[in-house]
Amino acid sequence: MPNQQTCKPANLPNRPPYSYRNLEVWQSAPQIAAEIILLLRRVTRDAAVDEITHQLIRAAGSVGANIAEGHGRYTFGAHRHHLSIAKGSACETDSWLDLLRRIDAISEQQEAELHSKLTSLVAVLTSKILSLEARAKQAGYRVREEPAVYYVDDPPIPD
Repeated sequence: MPNQQTCKPANLPNRPPYSYRNLEVWQSAPQIAAEIILLLRRVTRDAAVDEITHQLIRAAGSVGANIAEGHGRYTFGAHRHHLSIAKGSACETDSWLDLLRRIDAISEQQEAELHSKLTSLVAVLTSKILSLEARAKQAGYRVREEPAVYYVDDPPIPD
């Protein structure tokens, strides 16, 4: 039985091990989430802001987590699905920041800086999703499911 310490993936010299942590898109996601958390520590709190803060932290943290989870999947479809969730979470994060600005919990400048970073992140995620779809199509895989056909045998319900 081989020694566990010698059973590591073979890497090229001077290259870090293959990991989602090497992806620039993943690296930017937790950096943005950390900036948001640090910003929220300085926000004046009330019940409404507390609820928004909880939702915002969940959404911001979900972006990087879904990029990582998608990277760990073995199929184009599963990887694409998690990148799509990450993209949705980035948009949700941006929406919560907009709401905090509208209620004067954060400044226009603070919101604008994070909006710019999130917009760039969404663009990269969109590009990666489209690239996965193209690669899957080239490989002959279907990334999306066939639409389901539903039959209804019941008589129509009268008005």
